[in-house]
Amino acid sequence: MVVKKVSKSINSKKKTIIIDSNKVLSDSKNNFISKDIFNLNKSFSEEKILIVSVDRDNDIGQKIDIEGPIIGFNKNIKVVTEFAITDPEDSDANCIFGALKKYRELSKNKIDVEIVTLTGHSKENMFFSDKNIVNQLKKVLEVYPATGIIFISDGAEDDAVLPILQNYVPILSKETIIVRQSRSLESTFYTIKKALRDPFFARIVYGIPAIIFLLFVFVRSYALQIIGFLAGFYFLIKGFRLDKFFLNLFNNLKFKFSFQRISFPFYLASLFFIIFGIFKVFNLFALNDSLDLLYRLISIFRAVILYFVLGFITFNIASIIDIFYFKKVFLLGKNIFSLFSILIIASILDFSLQLFINEITLTYFIFVILFSVILLLLLSRFTKMFDISSDVTSLLIGLPVFSKYGLFLGEVVSIDGDKNIIRFKDKTTNGIKSISKKNFYLEKGKVII
Repeated sequence: MVVKKVSKSINSKKKTIIIDSNKVLSDSKNNFISKDIFNLNKSFSEEKILIVSVDRDNDIGQKIDIEGPIIGFNKNIKVVTEFAITDPEDSDANCIFGALKKYRELSKNKIDVEIVTLTGHSKENMFFSDKNIVNQLKKVLEVYPATGIIFISDGAEDDAVLPILQNYVPILSKETIIVRQSRSLESTFYTIKKALRDPFFARIVYGIPAIIFLLFVFVRSYALQIIGFLAGFYFLIKGFRLDKFFLNLFNNLKFKFSFQRISFPFYLASLFFIIFGIFKVFNLFALNDSLDLLYRLISIFRAVILYFVLGFITFNIASIIDIFYFKKVFLLGKNIFSLFSILIIASILDFSLQLFINEITLTYFIFVILFSVILLLLLSRFTKMFDISSDVTSLLIGLPVFSKYGLFLGEVVSIDGDKNIIRFKDKTTNGIKSISKKNFYLEKGKVII
């Protein structure tokens, strides 16, 4: 009897179909049947397994400047070795090593398998991270059309991309790599000792007690008040989540206060004006204790407002010098507007206080307000000359070019105003690429395409 075709799996008590390594079929009586007789489902032979590890916060890109997708066993070994040497404490390295181990296990079983590491973006923008991971996965599937994914993770943060991966390829299994740690007393002591070397913990453990001791030594009578003020200020920043704002402000000021900058004397002068103004406030507050509190505050504000205005003006002048020095003329309009706005706002505040204590009339104050509004409108029209968001101008040259997912692509090298296009040098190929105005926009001094 000759069997022409079998479309389903054959299970019987009497006979069992077996597939051996030579792909020749036999029954339980060892009667061999030619493989040409059957047209079996080839799903097992066509199955392609993709082992995926994810670096969602892009530590690999930030620390060793390598972008995903990282495809292949040899390339992953090279990348993870360099990454582990750069930062041996990062759990992403263990995750990739775990993926490599899984690849070897499956390869020994003659399974069609490939390995890839996908990289995201920084922790500040997880949306861009997930978009990058999706784009990289699409690229991988173009060259390796996987039928299933084995996901290797190092924790809950990377597990968040599981639904994204499932939209494209089924997840066959997931493994979590957990680094074993010693729980002995020696390990605990080492961990504490190492933590105290960290600048953040060192400031808390050593820095805060040091400040308290020094306050009690030098300003004993005001030590508790100063400690209370500093603690209240700290809790205020933490409570309203202003720590990131002040950290960015501190980093910007640290960057600006450099001896190598031409603008350094102006930044230094602005700092002295503001510090002198603060000391003047405390001094006048102590001297005029006989006045009513409200009039006392008004007189102090009017007496010191000039110092703060001079501080902001010199700071803006320093910024304008930096604009020309670093060739960022597109920021000139914004700085000019803020320079004159400070003068106008300070004048309005001073005149409003004069009106409050009856030194000027209401009519005069209204005239000041109208004049200030007209001046601000004229100033706004003037500063639009430096606006580069509407036209393709030479001010765009030198700006960095980024993808909408936050990846740096290159730098603008030339423009064509007639054709309304810009040309930038691609950082990967070093070639020149052209983009029309409708395909890019500006955001915080960056060209986004």
